[in-house]
Amino acid sequence: MNDTIWARNPQGDLKMFIGGGLILGIILFLAVMQTPIQARRPLVWLVTFLSGGFMVAYTYWPKPINFDPKTEIPANGVESVGSFLQQSFGVVSSFVQIIAAFLLGLGIFSLLRIHLMNIARKKKDWAFSVILLVAMFSMITFGYADFMVRQNQKAVDFDDPANWHTVNMIRDFLFDGLLQQMDAAMFSIIAFFILSAAYRAFRARSVEATILLGTALLVILSLMGVVAGAWDDKVVAMAGTEKTASADFLMNFKITEVAGWLKNTFQTPAITGIKFGIGLGTISMALRIWLGLEKGGKA
Repeated sequence: MNDTIWARNPQGDLKMFIGGGLILGIILFLAVMQTPIQARRPLVWLVTFLSGGFMVAYTYWPKPINFDPKTEIPANGVESVGSFLQQSFGVVSSFVQIIAAFLLGLGIFSLLRIHLMNIARKKKDWAFSVILLVAMFSMITFGYADFMVRQNQKAVDFDDPANWHTVNMIRDFLFDGLLQQMDAAMFSIIAFFILSAAYRAFRARSVEATILLGTALLVILSLMGVVAGAWDDKVVAMAGTEKTASADFLMNFKITEVAGWLKNTFQTPAITGIKFGIGLGTISMALRIWLGLEKGGKA
């Protein structure tokens, strides 16, 4: 059985797929631009429906096991469709990467358009736009240069800073020395806001808030090694070394045991329920988008 385009390996035919994807993208872009505005929404919905339909079919349609399309022929229609879905999945998945690349380019274009306009018109805080563009192009330039150096010298151990070139040092300074540290500083500031919100939420204004405050305090204390260790040692000392019913009952008051009971009895089922609800909501939203029922869909 001959290979179809759907069975070709994108990695093996990289140049062909890049050229084909570029030509196809230009044709589609020009076609969409020439399409009347009223017809664009149905067109987008149709592409969304076909894409979603393929993924649904690939997930639920039975597929032949250990089937070799080069030497075997499908036995029936079900196996033929399953074989087609199996072969074409790699090519269809590559479209996700192509669309992501287009979105990346679209994002860069949007950033350039907005911030270059801010700079040209000297709008308020236009200096921040200059910093943003300089930072973006610096990271792109030295990140790509660092990547090329590592690709061209694969035998060199770049884990050792002694083997670094100038571009590797600049990229490390920009990414690890600036970006990572600023991320850490930003999340540290966010932690203070979360703490402030938790203080307001945990104030004992009602019975529910008091229960929430008590359970949160118990869990927090159980995670503090010094406090939990001292409390549990005190309980063990009170229980003594004799194996009696009262000693066993007293051991239930170890703070780690109480916190574990709270987590297993209340926290885990609550988180599972939340995840289940999120899953149902995600399925509902996916169906609405797939069938064009969401606002801005096919209608």
